[in-house]
Amino acid sequence: MIRFMSDTVIDPPEGAAPDPALLASQMMADLQASNPQLAMIAQMMQARAIVPSPVSEDLGEHVVELADRLAEAHRRIDAMKKSARRLYQSHHEAQARLADLAAALGACGLCWGEDDRCPSCRGRGRPGMVRPDPELRATLLGPLQSHASQARTSPSRQAAQQDTTQRDMKGTNDVQHV
Repeated sequence: MIRFMSDTVIDPPEGAAPDPALLASQMMADLQASNPQLAMIAQMMQARAIVPSPVSEDLGEHVVELADRLAEAHRRIDAMKKSARRLYQSHHEAQARLADLAAALGACGLCWGEDDRCPSCRGRGRPGMVRPDPELRATLLGPLQSHASQARTSPSRQAAQQDTTQRDMKGTNDVQHV
């Protein structure tokens, strides 16, 4: 026995299930009486219900073709996922190397001083802005740094530096002997 809000009782014969169409129409009538706005929405949803169309016999070839295309699409998606994981890993490794280089040069590891809205430096973190990490700098730039500074110094400047160094040492020796 099924009782609705409108006190309608549907009592199917024993062992038989009530008619679903009759139950649905009775529920819609009760809904219309209790909440007309919700009943209108339910009617629109019921009208949009998809009614299955009969399947023709020619669809077998079409289904096989679609299944093949779906399998190929899954293979391409898997390949793209693999490529994306590699790119993501490479990105993080490059980001870590750049952060180490920034620390070695005393720069902001997030933006290198190029972003005024950077939460770390507010755009002031160019190389040399903070004290560089000497150990990291020696590890990353050690041999390159001495070669680069020698290459930038002209021969005449090197000679002048040697003369200045010799005069300073001679003056220091004179002071020590006095």
